[in-house]
Formats: sequence, structure tokens, C-alpha cells
Amino acid sequence: MKYKISLYCPDSHILYDIHTLDQKGVGGGITSRVRLAHALAGLGHEVTLYVNCPHNKKINGVNYIHHSQCLAIDSDVFIASTSGGEFDLGGLQNLQIKARLKILMLHGVPLPHHVDYQDFDYAYFPSNFVKENFSRQTQLDQSHTFIAYRGVEESYFKPHSSRDPYALVYFGHPEKGLDEALSILRILRKSEPRFNLHVFGGYGLWGDAETSIPGQPGLIDYGMVGQKKLIPLLQKMSFSLNLQAIQEGFGLAVCESMRAGCIVLASRVGAYPEVIRHGYNGFLIDGVHTAIHTHEKSAQLILDLIKQPDFLGYVRENAVHTPFSWRTIAKAWQGHWDWVLSQAGTFSTFTPCSKCAGTLIPLADGFHCVNCGHYQPSLPELIVS
Repeated sequence: MKYKISLYCPDSHILYDIHTLDQKGVGGGITSRVRLAHALAGLGHEVTLYVNCPHNKKINGVNYIHHSQCLAIDSDVFIASTSGGEFDLGGLQNLQIKARLKILMLHGVPLPHHVDYQDFDYAYFPSNFVKENFSRQTQLDQSHTFIAYRGVEESYFKPHSSRDPYALVYFGHPEKGLDEALSILRILRKSEPRFNLHVFGGYGLWGDAETSIPGQPGLIDYGMVGQKKLIPLLQKMSFSLNLQAIQEGFGLAVCESMRAGCIVLASRVGAYPEVIRHGYNGFLIDGVHTAIHTHEKSAQLILDLIKQPDFLGYVRENAVHTPFSWRTIAKAWQGHWDWVLSQAGTFSTFTPCSKCAGTLIPLADGFHCVNCGHYQPSLPELIVS
């Protein structure tokens, strides 16, 4: 079924449209809104983004209108979202909204200000982790939650043949773990001076003033880089460093690294354990992320992996095939809307939810529980006696 979709976000700390993603780079919240809007338009839906855009125009099938000019909404599906700036949805009280389905799109652990969750039919989350955290803070009916991971822009990943075995990558806001990545770099260079750390992003990802990183041996700082330039560079790297304390709601940087074939080393925080299977498609690093022992352990793991090319290739191949495309995620959203608006019970599976034993519906990205909202990418293996 085709829908008329309106996605509203009042954040004003960054000016953007899809060209900003491609040419400069932005954070995960903006990326998710824009990529999903364009993926949904690619499926044939009529999509309007009410955001902090530089111009009111139609770009690649998506209508961009500045959020300040949004006074009334008349759509099949209305989606509200905030991921930065004031993190405030109080402006919704001034909108006249008519929609068959109202969705609150959440991105991470912090809850948006001035929002009544009962005004929405569903809350959409990027991971089981965020949903569980949210549920502990609110009284939202679990049957009105839906989880879908974030995706990658599949068209940007081209076949490639060369990869630097000593190239480390860190991309994202510096507060998420840049100091830890630099510490690992210094340890590795004592054993092998060919190691380099390629850093993408910066303070501008969150709308802050851009500040350069002090230089040191082996550091290559690219600053803010658009995704069209970033992805081919990532495909030349070998290891992605993500040691941090921030409870990542999903982790687009990790998934883009995996799709590019970088071996991810990440702290066991937030949604990372959902996405990373230790020793299969990446590695979860235990220990305090700021501790030198944790850095030494991570550096030693990298040195050991380089000496095991077959195992390294196995993990890399699994990592490449882990992330979903944005088109797949858009199909999952569409499938959920079809189910909600038609209540088509024929979608249910014979296997119960692994968390609550409730009913699962199969969508493009996996299986979703209609009772508790839990998401599982595949069914448990059936034991045949």
C-alpha cells in the first residue's frame, strides 16, 4: 500500500537536506530521518520532510519544507522526531494533525522534552536497548512499540581491491571515544610504526564549532566529510575503534564500518551487543574504556588478528553482510504500517517471541513482536528430534 507521509522535526541547530549528508556529513539522527524519507519515496510513497532545510523544494522525490512553515498536517502517516538542539517537541501542540497513524521516532536514550506519548499510536526505536531503556522511564503500552535498526546507503559501497592492514579508523563526535582510539594508536605504533588512525567527523556533527585535533604521529584528521567521500575511504581501512562509555542507541558509524569491511572493536555498551557478535562480525571489548589495560588489550587483539588472515577474512565477510540497506528498513516500516492499518493476522508466524512468547510478524528486516515490540533478526533454530 502507498502512503502519504509527513516527517516533522523542529531541531534548528543544523541546516540540512540530503545534499548535506553527501557533501559535509551530519549526525545519526539527521541521517536516519533523511535516508528513511528518501528510501520511502523510492518505494513510491509521497513523502514530505518538515525540517530545518535551506530551501523549500523537492529533491529526489522528497518534498522539503521548513518546519516553521508547518501549521497543519494531513497525511496517512505522521512521524515526529528530534535528535539534537533543544531536543524539544513542544511545538507539536501548535500543529493541527490529521493522520491515520501517528508515530514518535526516537533515536537514543535521552527522552525528548514536552511530549505526551499518549498522543502517538506507536513509538519507533532504533534498537531493543533503547526501547527497554525507554520503557523503564515511561508507562507506554509495550504493544505500541516498534523496533527497526538503522541502515546504510548501499549504493555508495562499490567493489574494491585494496585495503591497508595498518589503517585504523575513528569517525563520529570526539566525545564518543577519540582519546581512547588515539591511545590504542600510540600503543600499536610502538610495535609497528606503519599503523595510522584516520579520523572522520568532529564537533560539527552535533552543531558545535568545529575544532581541529592536535597533531601527533600516525594521526590523519579529515574533519567533516560527506558520505559519498567517506564510504570509499572506509573501504580502504582495516579496523574501526569504538571504545566508549556513551550508551549508543544504535551506532550508524559501526554499521557503516562493518559494511565497508572494517573490523569493529567496540565497548559492550548500548546497542552494540545487539549488532556485534563477538568473534563473528566484530569484537566487544570488556573493561573500563579509559583504562590503559583496556587499550593494551585492544591493541594486542589487532596485532593477533593481523597474524590470522583467514580468521580476519571470516570476520570481515560476516561484518560486510550484517547491516541492512535503508531500502530494507523502509520496507520494514511500510510492512508494519500495512499490518497496523489492516490488522492482517495472516502475517503472524508459528514461532513465538523469544522475549515474551508473544506473536511475531515477519517483515523485511526480520521478526517483530506485536505484544512487547521486541525485535529479532531471525527465528531461533528449530530442534528436530
